[in-house]
Amino acid sequence: MDANNTPPVEPVLSQANNTSQKRKAPKAQGAGPAQKKQRAQARPRRTRAQARTEAAPNNTIHSYFATSAAPTAGDETTLSNPAGTPPISSNIRAALCDSIDYWKAHQGGIQSCSNVATGMLLNGKTTPRDVLQAQVIITTVGGGLKTGPDGKHIRTEDQKEDCKNYIVLKNAMELGHPIGIVVGKQAQEKHHYANNLLDIKLENHFNVLDFFFITDIWSEKQPTQQDGTSFMHFAVRLQRIDLNAKSWWVPKGNERRGMHSIGEQQCCVITCQQCQVPSKAIFKEGWCCLQKTCPEFFRFASPNVDINTLQYNDNFLNMRTEWISDFGVPDLVPGLLLPGLDEYGSEAKFKRGIICPVCRFAIRRVSWEGWVCEQGCGFKLMLPPKDVPMALVHRETKKAMGRKAKFTEVDARIRHTSHVVEGYEVTTFYLPNAPQDLHEAEFIGSVTVLRPTQSTLERKGGLNDLFNELQQATRTGEVKLQRNPAFCRGSHMEELTSHFSCNMGADYKFGVVVETSNGFETAPDPVMKALSRLTWGGAAAVKLTAEYAAQNNLSFDSASMPNEFIDFNEQLMLGYFEGSQISFHDDGEKELGPTVATLSLGSPSTMRFRGKKKAGFESTSGAGGVMLSFCLEHGDIVIMHGTKIHKHYEHAVTASGIRRYALTCRYIRPEMIPDPARREKAIVNGRVPTFWQKQAYKGESPEALASQAHDADAVPGAVDASLVNGDAIDAENI
Repeated sequence: MDANNTPPVEPVLSQANNTSQKRKAPKAQGAGPAQKKQRAQARPRRTRAQARTEAAPNNTIHSYFATSAAPTAGDETTLSNPAGTPPISSNIRAALCDSIDYWKAHQGGIQSCSNVATGMLLNGKTTPRDVLQAQVIITTVGGGLKTGPDGKHIRTEDQKEDCKNYIVLKNAMELGHPIGIVVGKQAQEKHHYANNLLDIKLENHFNVLDFFFITDIWSEKQPTQQDGTSFMHFAVRLQRIDLNAKSWWVPKGNERRGMHSIGEQQCCVITCQQCQVPSKAIFKEGWCCLQKTCPEFFRFASPNVDINTLQYNDNFLNMRTEWISDFGVPDLVPGLLLPGLDEYGSEAKFKRGIICPVCRFAIRRVSWEGWVCEQGCGFKLMLPPKDVPMALVHRETKKAMGRKAKFTEVDARIRHTSHVVEGYEVTTFYLPNAPQDLHEAEFIGSVTVLRPTQSTLERKGGLNDLFNELQQATRTGEVKLQRNPAFCRGSHMEELTSHFSCNMGADYKFGVVVETSNGFETAPDPVMKALSRLTWGGAAAVKLTAEYAAQNNLSFDSASMPNEFIDFNEQLMLGYFEGSQISFHDDGEKELGPTVATLSLGSPSTMRFRGKKKAGFESTSGAGGVMLSFCLEHGDIVIMHGTKIHKHYEHAVTASGIRRYALTCRYIRPEMIPDPARREKAIVNGRVPTFWQKQAYKGESPEALASQAHDADAVPGAVDASLVNGDAIDAENI
């Protein structure tokens, strides 16, 4: 099908009970952080903090009332039910991070943008003083901890103002920026998770509260640590923006607990006689100076005050401050993602998660075709990407390449040569052995890049057609692409791969049982066409490598890079949305043969190789240790030949556009599979059907194309008999 004539794809929305969905109009958004800072600087010098201080009575003494301590975590069966239901929940951290904008911290507790905090995770108490009520939160700023002898995090020095968490929270306070709060559960003991800030049952690991803003940040001495030390750290007080809203996180039947209004109570402010700086009287045990540079810092009138049992006084907890900000309150629950007329559905935003409108769980995009609620409520949003036209691919490539050379980084130790082979410009790089093993062999593998000529791309049945066939196969579900767990499989910290994938032929991944691999007997046409091209390319690359090594008397490791090519019996297809990538890794599984071949279709990408430090590659010419880097354009084939490439090197791929497919073939050695049933399955699944053996790709010469057309009527389109070889590559252009 012509990519420019792709039928419109309407998103398919389904859910349990056919409940109709209404999207709320987005609320007004405030200016960006940079603009907000400029506005703040233009204001009168009277700050929000000063306004709050001036509004409170100075040098007056109020009676302080004891505050009830938060319950300690125990058996959740003894805790109360919550007063309501969280607006968003998730049992997988990454799912929540992918689905909302205000908290995307896959690691760490605080999310920031342009040096301004936007979200915060509260997994439990950081000190015994921490408080989580219906409208107020008090906790520590966090950060700057070190691992103690017992493996637990402790503070080893006073917290500094250059701490990242302090900076972003202080900026958020000065700007009045809304902060989305998430509460979670942390490990109390093996297989037991709880949140000791709350006295309610938390059914799920991660739950959104609401938007808060910061009213105060101050310095105080932390409670004594297990090693007997105590240092200064920063604490922060947050207040809920909407004081009229009910709080789902209070115990059922106590919905009014902790609910107060602006002006109902005030916390007194006393000026220190030593440093002349005012501090709020925040503790029920009495007033102390909170200016960390003052000689009287954190000294109470009574010498019997125990800093380990300090509690915040009711006036400080119950005072309510007017929220002053140029920022609007964002949507707590974002709307569903729907593509615009000029969008194709594989832009970066379409890989993010959504919030299920039925059960309010965060949903990751696992499938190429759309979203399915992982909580099992039945909701689906099917939004298969529209076909990308070749004109867009050309524009992306031109933008990505610019004036850069096709090979942007080539280490001086890497030898290379160029050829022209049947419609392809071919460049082969010979990777050196580990420095300590050079006496055994100079080279241990080759990387061959085959770049197709224009006619190879554009002829009937060429690579452009193959790209369009593959887009249709993934759009219609003929090829099922999905994201798989990258690490922490099955846990609440599980992370998915950045790309979507599907395995054909023999099983590739041996770390876990793969039940989804489809045999070549039932594989879709574009999969088999790619397999045939890569088999031809692999054989050609191995032959060129062997001939060049022999002609130039190269010292190479014959065990790593044998002269004979072994036909592939497996194909792993990867699909990339905008912004997807594969970080540095190797393909060094013991079950793999010596040759790995990849066909890149669609948007451009950059492939990089770097030597492993453990192999002795300490000194390299490229940034980040990169020894070889080049751009992969639509239709390019890369052949890695040599088992020791994966022992001494690793490679990474970063996509630049909105749609790319990478089809990678390998030879899986059945004899290395210990399980007899899986071994037999690999042999059967990896067998190329006779029909496709007869349609084997033989290159781009007129004779080869005529032979392929004669073999069977199934060869798509007419043959361009005018195809001729281009000129050889000028090696100086590398």
